[in-house]
Amino acid sequence: MFGYALKEIFQSLLLAARASPRHLVRIILLNLLAGTGPAVVLYLQKIIIDEIVAGANLPGNGFLDWMGERQLLWIGIAGFVLVQLLLDSVETIANFEIDTFRESVVGSTKARIFEKIAEFKDISLFESPDLLNTVQLATSGIPRMSFLSNIAGNLIVGTLGFIPIFLLSFAIAWWVPIVIIIFAAPSIVVQIRFEEESWGVERAQAGTVRNMGISESVLTQPQYAKELRLFQLQSFFLDRWRSLFSETLDETLRIRKKGTRVILLWSLVGGLGVGGPFIYIVWATINGLYTLGDLALYAGIVFQVRKSLYILGSNIASLHDVALGTAPIHQLLRLRASMQDSAVPPPDIGMGPGIEIESLSFSYPEGGRPVLKNVSLAVRPGETLAIVGKNGAGKSTLVKLLCRLYDPQEGSILWSGSDLRSLDLEALRQNIAVVMQDFAQFPTTARENIGFGQLERMDDEGAIVGAAESAGLASVLDSLPDNLDTPLTKQLPNGTELSSGQWQRFALARALFRRPQASLLILDEPTAALDPDIEYEFYRLFREMARDKTAVFISHRLALARTADRIAVLDDGELAEIGAHEELMQKGGLYSRMFTLQASGYYEE
Repeated sequence: MFGYALKEIFQSLLLAARASPRHLVRIILLNLLAGTGPAVVLYLQKIIIDEIVAGANLPGNGFLDWMGERQLLWIGIAGFVLVQLLLDSVETIANFEIDTFRESVVGSTKARIFEKIAEFKDISLFESPDLLNTVQLATSGIPRMSFLSNIAGNLIVGTLGFIPIFLLSFAIAWWVPIVIIIFAAPSIVVQIRFEEESWGVERAQAGTVRNMGISESVLTQPQYAKELRLFQLQSFFLDRWRSLFSETLDETLRIRKKGTRVILLWSLVGGLGVGGPFIYIVWATINGLYTLGDLALYAGIVFQVRKSLYILGSNIASLHDVALGTAPIHQLLRLRASMQDSAVPPPDIGMGPGIEIESLSFSYPEGGRPVLKNVSLAVRPGETLAIVGKNGAGKSTLVKLLCRLYDPQEGSILWSGSDLRSLDLEALRQNIAVVMQDFAQFPTTARENIGFGQLERMDDEGAIVGAAESAGLASVLDSLPDNLDTPLTKQLPNGTELSSGQWQRFALARALFRRPQASLLILDEPTAALDPDIEYEFYRLFREMARDKTAVFISHRLALARTADRIAVLDDGELAEIGAHEELMQKGGLYSRMFTLQASGYYEE
């Protein structure tokens, strides 16, 4: 375990050093000065005391003459004052450098974590409990990285302060430093073991802490505020948070109390290691073996050795704790996305057979049961395909695979004859305009929420306005305080909140903004939050969007599915039926039963 910790310590120090090398060098140089200060101060105190004792018969008059005869005393006093001033100045500057270094380390570590998360081309990182725990632990490890600068500085000071003091302690007696170290060592070992046990508890609690975060979000985020109060759920989530907090706190306190008792016991033993050498120094001084200056020097050395060992021990244990706490950061940074990329651009979808799905099977990571089973179908160039089925039939999963947010375990998806896995992923996705069922509500301006559809055209205001108008957002934009530049969140100044239907139109506008360059349109439940009159308008809009495009859409509204060229019916992950509306109605199968049942809801019996 300690070998593993050494590896993580090295990686953490390396990560910190890369954040701001020049600040780290300054900290080391400043602490070189600070570390030698205690030894110099003790020696100057010895000079001062011995010089005073040597002139113990102080004259009643002529003090200045008496002082003038003792140049060494003057040197000792002047040196003592100068060293103290220097140490105070060094400490002030070092604190400034350490604070700056700490902020650089935190910022650099966050950037590396965000870069790593962003580089995952698929979404498995967000749908795997184990990977989510890794992200949770990595995020909670960021504050520990901020401690690393303090710990590193303390270790440098402790080491550079310990070496000269330790060497001087041999001048007392050869056995003095050995006794002090032997008595102090168990306390250091116990602290390290305690940090290992504490980290084991924290790692085991990662899932619980993530659940606490979920309750915190529900209690504090605006999207939950209305229903939280209307359904009177505040106490439910508050009690859940309190229960989880108590669970984690009780276990943490148990380990902490146990560790404190053991560490305190061994610290007392370490204190006994100082008692023997100190008694020896007092005895030797009384018997004339040492001067009073020696007594001050050697007593100071003994206690300084003990203090330096304590600083080193506690910081080594803290460094060990940092290594354990930052291990998930390195674990996350070492992760490699399973999805491979390519430099091959996607061919023109209209020049080939379109989209071909061949013997496709898929299970989510750690999901167990297959969500899609041996699905084979094709979407011809310029064709509109509707995918329908009951909840959980695998419709949205198929859309994720078409967008290559996942790769299938078995089978393949061909884009104009080329396997999606062999194509440039970024170029492929630029050829897809999509509206997801759980579309994003970006807390940014209206302009950006539409312009995100094609970043390189963000400045094309005419195209953005055109997409907004096509999505039925003209009146919405007119009502916004700053039109396109209005933030779509109350969390920003002069921001506003939208209804779910208005948000869905922004998602449609985003897809419309990308439409000119997209070859494939994918819409997942595009009318779920729209009013009936707007839904009718959307049917017209959808037909316009799909003109000269290959389109795939999912809908529970079978009236919309009826407008498609063909309809694919999924049932429990398998392709149950495929064909045009009239063809499927004549078959009298699953689609016919679903359509008839849904249509009956619009008529009175």
